[in-house]
Amino acid sequence: MRTLICFCIVARFVSVSAQSAHTEIAVQLKDKGLQELSAYEMLKDLTGNVGHRLSGSAGYDKAVAWGKESLEKAGADSVWLEPVMVPHWVRGNIERAFVQTTRGKQELTICALGGTIGTGKQGIRGGVIEVRSFDELKNRASQAKGKIIFFNRPFDKTKVNTGEAYGGAVNQRSNGAIEAAKVGAIGVLVRSMTNVIDDVPHTGAMGYADSIPKIPAAAISTLDANMLSDLIRDEGSVTVSIELSAKKYDDVPSFNVIGEIRGTDHPEEIVLVGGHLDSWDKGTGAHDDGSGVVQSIEVIRLLHSLPSRSKRTIRTILFANEENGLRGGKAYAARLENVKEKHLAAIESDAGGFLPRAFGVSADSLTFEKISAYLQLLSVAGIDKIEKGGGGADISQLKKFGTAMIGLDPKAQRYFDYHHSDHDTIDKVHPRELELGAIAMSILAWAIAQDGL
Repeated sequence: MRTLICFCIVARFVSVSAQSAHTEIAVQLKDKGLQELSAYEMLKDLTGNVGHRLSGSAGYDKAVAWGKESLEKAGADSVWLEPVMVPHWVRGNIERAFVQTTRGKQELTICALGGTIGTGKQGIRGGVIEVRSFDELKNRASQAKGKIIFFNRPFDKTKVNTGEAYGGAVNQRSNGAIEAAKVGAIGVLVRSMTNVIDDVPHTGAMGYADSIPKIPAAAISTLDANMLSDLIRDEGSVTVSIELSAKKYDDVPSFNVIGEIRGTDHPEEIVLVGGHLDSWDKGTGAHDDGSGVVQSIEVIRLLHSLPSRSKRTIRTILFANEENGLRGGKAYAARLENVKEKHLAAIESDAGGFLPRAFGVSADSLTFEKISAYLQLLSVAGIDKIEKGGGGADISQLKKFGTAMIGLDPKAQRYFDYHHSDHDTIDKVHPRELELGAIAMSILAWAIAQDGL
């Protein structure tokens, strides 16, 4: 017991000493970042000159060149591309839907869900069955053959964490076409994944099962979802027609973009920071995940400005294909099987460029305590919590290597107002909030790279 107490006292003393040693660096990073607001300037360039960048598109190819050049300008010691095969899906020019009622024909605001098949030139037409869960769909299976299933489960507005509300609703988008096809439906309409009631639909990934027929799937705006629900209630039955020109092609070659500042003492030990370079083809992907991309590049730029290098390597990766396949994260994890590197920690930003609030950490208890010891240091950038549980979709692939998973957790009440829609543009991003996230990531990456885990 006495030995354990002594160990804890020493460990705590080392942590406090480390924080003290890093405070000057943290203030330097904070001052430089807030004076220059470079992350926002990069985001203006990415969203303005590249725009949306869906995997497999010409826009994503342009983003790869932009990312490589930006990391070089930021001061990375080396920058390279690593190949990955990605899906190639094209939305097409036609996204139309109409509801036919006793009052006449009325247009609905829709957009194709990512990965859906098209309807063909003739479109599809059928009566509508409204459900709010897969269980309800199963209970009404006898009515579903030849119909269009309208999944209309809204976000749970009582959830303070909007990500939790999203998680409680999103399965109807991702798996709705599978469940509807099982009962003989010919198509799917899904309420957009947002709390906002407006006429802007939100896209997102959906999937198919090889053993089940593929049927078209589209998101409907929340305003029209409410209207359609009212029509069904008032009239008992309505008919909807849908036209989508979406098409899936063969996979195409693409790249992750990687840059690093080499460590002085233990270069084979890596602290990773990253975001995903791809975005949906609605809006310009400013929050999702242009913000995470420029914050990760800004980490390199800020740390390059310091008078000395960290002891361990700090690496930025701009992942390919997070939105509709996670191929970039999987490819990066696969490469680690064949290289002599140890990834101590991976920090991901993929929750929008809002004011940073906390870091979420998934790690063993000892590692969590070591990272938690940096809370006072991170308060320089406004971080007030280190929470258990966190990470990101791309870095989740590193879990099997024992890497500490860390996710930047901003104040994101507005995130799903913009997510995967035409609303996701740079005017929704605040320059200082965006920069503070980059500063917080820089401070944490530096501290871990200096002290190890």
